[in-house]
Amino acid sequence: MKRYYIFFFLCIAYLSVKAQEEVKRYKAPHARQAVAATEEFFFVVDNNTIVKRNISDGEEVKRWQDDRLKHLNSAYIQNDTLFCAHSNYPEIPMHSSIEMWDINTLEHIGNHSFGIDIGSCTWIVQQKNHWYVMFVHYANEGKMQKNRDVSWSQLIKYDLNWNRKEAWVLPKALIEKVSPYSISGGVLLEDNTILCTHHHFNELYTLKFPTMGSTLIWETTTPSPVRGQGIAIDPEGNLWGIDKKSREVIRVKQ
Repeated sequence: MKRYYIFFFLCIAYLSVKAQEEVKRYKAPHARQAVAATEEFFFVVDNNTIVKRNISDGEEVKRWQDDRLKHLNSAYIQNDTLFCAHSNYPEIPMHSSIEMWDINTLEHIGNHSFGIDIGSCTWIVQQKNHWYVMFVHYANEGKMQKNRDVSWSQLIKYDLNWNRKEAWVLPKALIEKVSPYSISGGVLLEDNTILCTHHHFNELYTLKFPTMGSTLIWETTTPSPVRGQGIAIDPEGNLWGIDKKSREVIRVKQ
């Protein structure tokens, strides 16, 4: 598994968002929230359901489902564990957790609960012994926490013991663009570029960490066949995403 992740980071180090070539689409009825992939399988995430499918033919291999979960969001694979951001969206007050599964058996093997914290957890990644977790707020009527709007969304960096280390907010122009929603999915590339998505727009946003202040820097917007929601990068450097409207999983070469 060590060689797998060395190769993974080499791939994402050279990831470019200048052009996107769609490699393949898969029909997947549960493609509502996110997808992640290994070399052989991809994992389709719905609100409280995960479906493991073959990359070769798209056929279902295993399925997990539990009504105790409300709203799974992004999917991220490390070693043999699938991590998903989870929240009680659209309920108020917001509370969130990170849920974990064995990718071989799809057995639920753990969680980390944030409880009522600073927003709704939408995506997570781990890099260089730190967790990066996106917490968002919304401006939709009935989904908006009192005295909060999209500008309260934050990307937070934790150590492996979940001690908060740093945090950043979204730039005003991006807040205006994505409102009343926020950032739904994201990945952190090896060069510290953040690639993230809207709730349902066919585009990707490239952000950089600031060298001064607390506001992320919005560098580019790239048209994409991926239609918002959770995204992930496979070991070959391909970007995986979904089209929630058509219920399809999309693999993109970049």
